[in-house]
Amino acid sequence: MIIKRLNEDSSWWWEIDGYTVIVDPWFSASQVDLAAWFSEQFHVTPQPVVHELPKPDFIFISHPFTDHCNKETLLQFDQTIPVIALPPVQRKIRKWNHFKQFLSLDEAPFQLKYLKPISFVDLVHGAYILTEKTGKSILYSPHGSQFGSLPQADVLITTTVRFYLPFWLGGTVNLGWQRALKNAELCKASYILPTHDEPKTGKGLVAKLAKRSEHLNSTNDNRFVQLSVGDNSQFVL
Repeated sequence: MIIKRLNEDSSWWWEIDGYTVIVDPWFSASQVDLAAWFSEQFHVTPQPVVHELPKPDFIFISHPFTDHCNKETLLQFDQTIPVIALPPVQRKIRKWNHFKQFLSLDEAPFQLKYLKPISFVDLVHGAYILTEKTGKSILYSPHGSQFGSLPQADVLITTTVRFYLPFWLGGTVNLGWQRALKNAELCKASYILPTHDEPKTGKGLVAKLAKRSEHLNSTNDNRFVQLSVGDNSQFVL
């Protein structure tokens, strides 16, 4: 299993069971939620160029939101690449009439399961568990999760920065470092790889009300692995 970071947000390149998978690619300059007056976020670092990347075997989209399921970015990929996603995400992408093949999680060529958030109104705090034939596994939870128990995973990929809004706008979106530590204990992870922590700039209502807090001593934990972006940095499990 090989893990590479494609940007400072939550876009990844995974090699699992001999297959290459691009995860949650968002490479356009900005992303809009609902409307620009409500929320628009901007990358602060250079982004990959789609046609300069190797063609992946699959694209995996974890959430329907535009910082995970980014139309401007996805339409640049070859339309023959199969997309792996949950039904609500598939429905959104199918409307674009671009990709030719969609796979459910059960149809993926590697073991992939979704852990639903505890509350039915919670759309972000779920997790995915990917398991190789060797038994090695990744728990991918880009916003964090609040489960009382988790399946065993060798690597936890999750947010380590707390990002929160007033309760009427959704409350805490990214659960932060303390919850990452708790989840690492629950899944017995040997390694924690941060994701979805890019210090983006923004405008609109959300940007005015959002607050962000970082755990300054996170690197003191020997499970913490801070991957750099680019071809020269990778994590091999």
